[in-house]
Parts: sequence; structure tokens; C-alpha cells
Amino acid sequence: MEKVELIFIPWPLMGHLAQLVELAKLLIDRDKRFSITVLILRLPDSLDPVTNKLIDSLVASYTTEALKFFQLHPTNHIPEWSSLSRGYTIQRQLDSQKPDVKKFIQQRRTDESSSSKLVGVVVDMFFTSIIDVADEFGIPSYVFFTSGAAFLGLMLHFQSLQDDYNQDVSEFSNSKTALSFPSFANPIPPSVLPLALVEKPLWIHRFLLCARGYRKAKGILVNTFTELEPYALDSINLSESSPEILPVGPILNQVQYVSPGIQSGIMKWLDDQPPSSVVYISFGSLGSLQVDQVKELANGLELSGYRFLWCLRRPPPKNTIVDFPSEYENYADVLPEGFLDRTANIGKVVDWVPQLAVLSHAAVGGFISHCGWNSTLESIWCGVPLATWPLESEQELNAFQLVVELKLSVGITLDYLSTNKNQALVRAEQIETGIRKVMESESEVRKKVKEISDKSRRSMKQGGSSYESLGSLISKMLHDS
Repeated sequence: MEKVELIFIPWPLMGHLAQLVELAKLLIDRDKRFSITVLILRLPDSLDPVTNKLIDSLVASYTTEALKFFQLHPTNHIPEWSSLSRGYTIQRQLDSQKPDVKKFIQQRRTDESSSSKLVGVVVDMFFTSIIDVADEFGIPSYVFFTSGAAFLGLMLHFQSLQDDYNQDVSEFSNSKTALSFPSFANPIPPSVLPLALVEKPLWIHRFLLCARGYRKAKGILVNTFTELEPYALDSINLSESSPEILPVGPILNQVQYVSPGIQSGIMKWLDDQPPSSVVYISFGSLGSLQVDQVKELANGLELSGYRFLWCLRRPPPKNTIVDFPSEYENYADVLPEGFLDRTANIGKVVDWVPQLAVLSHAAVGGFISHCGWNSTLESIWCGVPLATWPLESEQELNAFQLVVELKLSVGITLDYLSTNKNQALVRAEQIETGIRKVMESESEVRKKVKEISDKSRRSMKQGGSSYESLGSLISKMLHDS
């Protein structure tokens, strides 16, 4: 039995890295001929200590004969990289690693002692510049798209409008009416279009380049499943110029990187709560709210009277661009006076939690979320209704999709943008209303989430849609070898 090797190159943030490693595990479990090497780039601890903890857990827990991790040498950070955005900074650091990646692939190709044949490179959706390197060696490339199919369809459509029809897609943000696009059944309000697509410098210098890269790939592996996004997937597959689209999800982050003591304390607290009584609040590893918005959220929670588990993180300093959220030393400094005392019997404020374990707990009945795609899939997998509160990236679009397209969520807000200096506060009364709706025990949303949760689990089992899609990918990779 001939062994075959794949090289995986993730984007070095938690919401991308863990899922790509889980995909690697799925491939290895399905066919023992595979061996996979994951190339790791660490960001400085001062920027992103959370992902670096995850990397340590991944390497310690998952390294086997078939799954290995190779850590690229860190690059010297150049001040100009920090002048635009956090994503631009990471992009420049990754691009600076292209010579090292090329050298690694070259060594693998010429290693006479290796018993396996290199048959593919799988790159993150933001690192498509590596496809050109793989093409130099005649190695097939695949993109792992960590967002949903609807957003992928929009990116490909905007790239086509820009390149094939010379249309300035940034003009869509000025529209006075909702807009129709192929991967959405409903017209989209301009206010939920991601800045990545309509902010001209960001689109031209980063995301357009990514979308062009998708066209060069042999296939795009999307972290979704057919039953969740049939309309979007059908619309992309109708496009003759698109590479093959393979829905292989939901692929979830299974790694626990919270210390055992903290995790046991959180789970013990949940054990003491009644079933479906707790609303869980988290805005992801990159998400945070300014102090005045934190106070409104606290007041909304208190008005609702529901039990809560709240991940509260300190936003980066206002005079920085690329810093990541961090821990508060004292929650009382930012919460309303007396809030912690008044809610001591019904609430718990923490810095970080093992999210999949929390959402799987019977006590959790609702989830206020930033609508990052990984959190969305986890809430669906666990059958927990979600109340939308997007902050950045494509999250506003995800929120619209969840509330309007799929009717799987309750909307607290659809177009909140944390980088907007004029962003209006979401008031306590609006938050209270959203909490009451998402926690309603017999709501249509809750019933629909339960139905799609069952379908998400079936999709990954033998005979399921994503199981078969992954099988098709394996056949192609082995056939091409």
C-alpha cells in the first residue's frame, strides 16, 4: 500500500488552525495511506497568546506518526506591517514565509528516504498565494474555506464582477436598496456587506487576491454541509468557472486549551444549573466590547433575569491596530456598580471557556454570539439557538444569513460593526428582548435548530453528505498520485 503525503498550511489564528488540524485527522482516520504535515507559524505572544496556547495543545495532543507539525522560523516583525490592520499584519508575516514553505516542499519532493509521495497542498482561505508555489512543483492545491458557502459564493461573484466586468464592487456599499446576489435567496441590505468586499483598499490588496487564488485551486473544501446551505452550494456549482466545491463540515474545534482547573470550575457551575436555563455570551477569541457597551449588555442580562455564563474580554488599547483582546484584572472595573453582587447566584463572568463543552451542556439554552462561522457551526451541532451580535469580518453577513435566509437565529443586531467610531450602542432593552426570544422554550427557531442539529451530525456519519464529499476528495487525491 503506497503512502501519500499532504502538506497543510493554516492561517495562524485559533478559528482557522484548529479546524484545519481536525480536517487532517479526518483524512488520516478515513485512509491509513495518508500522512500529513502541518506547517505552523506562531505570532508573538504579545499579540495572540490564546492561539499560541492552542498550538501547544495541538502539538502535544495530536502528534503521531501520521500527523506531524513543523514550526516555521518566526519572522522579524516590520513596523509597516502594523500600519493597516491585524489581518494585513498576519498576511505580511505569512507572505514573508513563502521562501521557507518553498524550501520545505522542495525538500519533501527530493527526500529519497521518504516512503510517501507528496500529492497535495491544502492552504487556508487567506493563504492562497502558496498555490503558486505548489504549481511550480506540479502539486495539486486545495483551499480550506473556514466560512460558509454563501460567503464563498459572494467572494467568487465579486471577483468575477471586478475582473471580468471591471466593476467597482465597493460601490455596492452606497446602495440605497437591498441587493441581490447569486448565493443568497433574499436581497441583502448593504449594511451587512463585509468590509472585506466593499472597502476598496482591503478588497483590492487582500481579499480579491484570495478570491483569485480560489479559481486556481483544484478544489475548495468548505466547512459546511449540504443540508445547511443547499441554495448557496447549488448557486456556486452552477458557475462553470468555479473549481469543485466540497462541503466537508461541520468540522469543529475539539481541542481543550483551558486549564483543567478553570474548566472543571465552569463545568461544575453548569452542573448546578437547571436544564436550558443559562444563556451563554461570547464574542470569540478576537471579539470584545467597549466599556459603555459592556454596561448595556450587563443591564440587559439583569433585566432578563436569566442565568448567564459570560466570556468578557478586554478590548485592545484604542491607539493600537493589531493588538488582540486580553484578560481583565478586575471585572468590577467595567461592569455596572454592584452587578457582580446582585447576580452572584445566577451568573458567572469568566475570561475564556471550553466552548464546545459548554454548548454541549444541558444547562445551556441560548447563545449570544458574534456569529463567527465556527461558533455558528458549534451552536448548530449542539442544538443551541443563537442570538446574533456580529462585530467584524463577515459576521454581519453570517447574522443576516442565520436570521433571514435560514431562520435559525434570533437577531439582537445584524449590522453592528465594532470598528465603526459612530456605532450606536445596543441598548439594554433590545438585549433583554433578544435574550427572552432566544431562551423561549417552544419557539420555531429552537425547533428548526434541533432539526438541523440532527442533520449536521448525520452528515458526518457514513452515508452522510459530508462523509461522502470527503470520500470523493480522498479518491481524487489518491487517483492523482
